[in-house]
Formats: sequence, C-alpha cells, structure tokens
Amino acid sequence: MRAEISLEEAAFGGDADVEFRTLTNCAACSGTGAEPGSEIVACPGCGGMGQVRVQRRSLFGTMMSVAPCPRCDGEGRVVAEPCRRCDGAGSAPDKVEVNVEIPAGVSSGTRLRLSGRGESGGRLGPPGDLFVEVEVAEDERFERSDADLIFRAQVGIAEAALGTRLDVPLIDGGIVEVEVPPGAQHGKVMRIARRGMTVLGRRGRGDLLVVVGVVVPSELSAEEADLLRRWAELRGERVDKPAAT
Repeated sequence: MRAEISLEEAAFGGDADVEFRTLTNCAACSGTGAEPGSEIVACPGCGGMGQVRVQRRSLFGTMMSVAPCPRCDGEGRVVAEPCRRCDGAGSAPDKVEVNVEIPAGVSSGTRLRLSGRGESGGRLGPPGDLFVEVEVAEDERFERSDADLIFRAQVGIAEAALGTRLDVPLIDGGIVEVEVPPGAQHGKVMRIARRGMTVLGRRGRGDLLVVVGVVVPSELSAEEADLLRRWAELRGERVDKPAAT
C-alpha cells in the first residue's frame, strides 16, 4: 500500500492511516474453516501427515515420490463441516484500516514493513506482512536535498546591491530573519545549520539553505528608468537610450 504524507510529517514523523480490502480471518469460524461446533479431524486421505506417496511407472521402472495430499492441500487436517460463511477457507474479504507509524526523516520510496498485518493465512495459518510505501507530497515552500532543505528567496536589484533582511519560514514552524549582505550575487547560498530534515535513524538534522535569486524588473516607470540610467552613468555602464518620441 502507499501512504502520502506532508513534508513536515516526513521531517519529524507522525501517523498515517491506510485502508484496503484483503482476506482476513473469518469472523464466523475465527479462521479455523470449520462451522462453529464442528470438529477439525485428521485427514483420512493422508492420515494427518499432509503428504501422500505417488507411484509412477517409467522406462526405468516404478518410481515413488511424495506430494501434498490433494484432499487436505497438505495441511493434514480437514473439517467435518466447512464454515458456511467462508466455505471452509478460514478467511474472507474485508475492509481493513491500519495505522502506520512514520519515522522521522523518511523520503519518497521508503518501504515500511508491518509484520503480521497483511493477508490472512487461512485456517489458522500465520498472516502475511503489510508493506507501506511512503510518498512525500511536494511542498510549495521548500525543495529537499537529502536531509537539507532549500528555500529560494527573491530580492530586487537594490536589495541585492545594498543588502537586506529576509523572513524565511522554518519546517518546524515560525520564521527566522536572514541577513543578505550587500553585493549578494544571484545564486548566493546562505546556510542555517540544523534547521532542515531529521536524518533517518539518527537524532541530527540537515541544514536549511537560503538561495538568493536577484529579480530584474521587466517593466519600469519613466521615473524608475531615469534613475537606473543615472546609476548606469555613474558606474560607466552602457545602456540603450530611450526611444525618440
């Protein structure tokens, strides 16, 4: 089965409920396959051994082999009167809801094994296991890189040149103020230690990486364009002249 969880649940663990239909022990016979009040007896076909000897003739003579008893399917027991609800199978389809404990630090594709929570073995046979594959939903704030989280912050040209302060969200709630130094270039990375994902199977955490993206405005007012041209002249930069009107 698959269980979708949020990035916060993947970071710190939590619970997830999965629902599915499977074979479970028959409620009427408690998995024995026998009608209530009926006995389970040794198979008369194999004497309770679960196996029978089979004689075959071949070019090399008569050969003996051992095979599962066809009458009891190798169980060595049969019911005197099969359960009417499950027709003697000991199991019946039913809807099951299982609560899954999600460990901190999981990632998409992690498979969790729940022993004995799978399909019924029938006729008191041991149940199988349930495997739950975790799917971590995308988060609109963060990107994930192993145990590190990436937050992409956008700043303007003046903010990048003169420096600014940013409010950066945290995966565990709240915000932290991050200083962008003057002259920050596009793609500059600022690291906030131990504010990322929990490391699976350990107590440590990854880091939160704040990546600066310098945004160049695509539209300018006449006043803004005039100020930028004056700034370009001071720095000796060559820009296009305004179109003649």
